[in-house]
Amino acid sequence: MEKLVRNAVLNQINSFLSDCQHGFVHGRSCTTQLVQLVDKLSELLDQGIGVDTVYLDFSKAFDSVPHQRLLQKLESYGVIGSVLQWIQSFLLSRKQKVAIGAAVSTWAEVIRGVPQGSVLGPVLFVCYINDMPDIVSSQVGDVA
Repeated sequence: MEKLVRNAVLNQINSFLSDCQHGFVHGRSCTTQLVQLVDKLSELLDQGIGVDTVYLDFSKAFDSVPHQRLLQKLESYGVIGSVLQWIQSFLLSRKQKVAIGAAVSTWAEVIRGVPQGSVLGPVLFVCYINDMPDIVSSQVGDVA
């Protein structure tokens, strides 16, 4: 079922995906992103332009995606109807508890995060961060 929903989501958002997005996208990969980056850096350095880089660490990022904001973004991309309802059920009906040795917490509702190890989780994360290149701006220019 997750594969069917993933394919429906990808078909709906394909035209909205940022050209900067390479992870978890058909026909692209971390390798294609790295090749594109090295090509751009080489071009700038060949022109004598200084380059500063900033790297973002997305560790634990899958765990921090707020469900309601993700659902709003999906809807804005045109994911509606039964597909959106299925994703909502997939995200919102989760509970967790923590066990350390013999101590066990009570059940708590999970209000953030996309399920890691799922088929749909990476696509949902990509949808969530898709507009990041539009929000995070950069200036490329001669520093002479």
